[in-house]
This record gives sequence, C-alpha cells and structure tokens, in this order.
Amino acid sequence: MNQPLPVRSLRPLWMIARRCVYLWVGAIFLVLGFVFLSIGIGTTFQEHAYKSRGLGVRAVVLEKTLIRADRQEQPRTRYLLAYHFVSANGEAKQGTVEVPVEQWEAVEPGKTFALTYLPEEAETGRVLSGDEWIAGLVFSLVGGVFALLGGALAFVDGRMLVRTARLLRGGVTTEGTVLRVGPTGLSINRIPQWRIHYRYRDQLGRTHEGQSHPVSPEEGSAWMVGDKANVRFDRRRPENSLWLGRS
Repeated sequence: MNQPLPVRSLRPLWMIARRCVYLWVGAIFLVLGFVFLSIGIGTTFQEHAYKSRGLGVRAVVLEKTLIRADRQEQPRTRYLLAYHFVSANGEAKQGTVEVPVEQWEAVEPGKTFALTYLPEEAETGRVLSGDEWIAGLVFSLVGGVFALLGGALAFVDGRMLVRTARLLRGGVTTEGTVLRVGPTGLSINRIPQWRIHYRYRDQLGRTHEGQSHPVSPEEGSAWMVGDKANVRFDRRRPENSLWLGRS
C-alpha cells in the first residue's frame, strides 16, 4: 500500500510546479538579486583597486564626444573624453573616459585633466570623484534585498514541491472524499485557479482534511461534493497529503 506509484500514473511534478506562482516569481527575484549583487561586488572591488593601486597622471584631451540620451538605447546623456598619456613605464597610452558634464565643458582638446589608471590596465583610466563606492553599495543592497525576497518566495513553493515528491515516492494511497470545490483568488495567465478540498482517513482511521494544488476551472468544476478520489498521505505525518484525483 505504501509502494511508490507507477511513473506512468503519477501526475508529473512539472504540472504542479508550473502553477507555483511564488516559486517562479521567487526564482526571477533570485536571478535579479544575484545579478545586482555581482555587479555591486565587482564595482566595489574595482573601485578599491583604483583607490589602492591606481596611479595619477595628467592626460591630454584628444577629442570631446557627447552621446545624447534617447528612449531606446541611451537612457542618459554621456560626456566622453578621448585622451592619451605616457604611463609610468614610458609607454604611450590612449583611451576614452566618461566624465561629469561640468568637467566636459571645462576642458578642450589639447588641455590636460587628472586621470587615474591601473598599471596592468593603463588603457582603462578613471576620473575619480570620491563617491564611486556609492554605486557598488546601491547595487549590493538592491541585490541583497532581491535575493532575500526571492529566496523567501521560492522557499514557500519549493518546500511544497519537496513534500510532494516525497509523497509520490513513499506515501500511502487511500480514498478521499470531496468536501467542496471553488476559486482561490489566484490567477495564472488571467485564468482563475480553483482548489479541491477533501477528507480522508489515515492508517489508524483518523480523519484529516486537505486541499489540492491549484487546478484549472475546467478540472475543478468536474468534481462534485461527495465524489471519491485517490489521495496520498505521509505515514509518519498523515496530515500531509497529496491530491491525486482519479486513477
């Protein structure tokens, strides 16, 4: 009675997982959180490298470029300076750096400005303003919040899926009786989801109640109060059950 159900008779976990809104929303938040965290941590390490190992130099402006904001690819106007300088080891280096609008307006080709560069990446100079750490902090904080929120949301449905897999693998099958069927208030792709509430008895004859995972209105409306169906419960914790429906 407690043997796993044949694979062909199981309702695939995917059919249940695809209706787990918290799981998918949580997964999206987790991905976004890790992306923001990686950007924040990378930015922080980069700024630390410029602070600790950066070398200052007077770079000569070669050209000024303005890239205007647009609604498609450029959310803000960028002010760029093409420059060249001679590094500490005597090598001529060139590059392009983004600067604040005030500095862009104040310099002209042929003039010099203060630039900081890393010895191993001399072509990627930076104009340090002293508040570069703010970007790393903001990305890290946003990423941390997104990751925590995503993990909490995913945990709710993830725990349910683990319990479902355990019941499918080693639960006890018994007969359940439908108590009521109705909408849940949850919608997936604008389709209201239903739940089936049922009663069953465990191996000791004790009565328990449970509810199905969210089902479509068509599936839910196919059941009437008093209908019999297959239910699978945990022998050790019989209050945990899984709606199987008709075999």
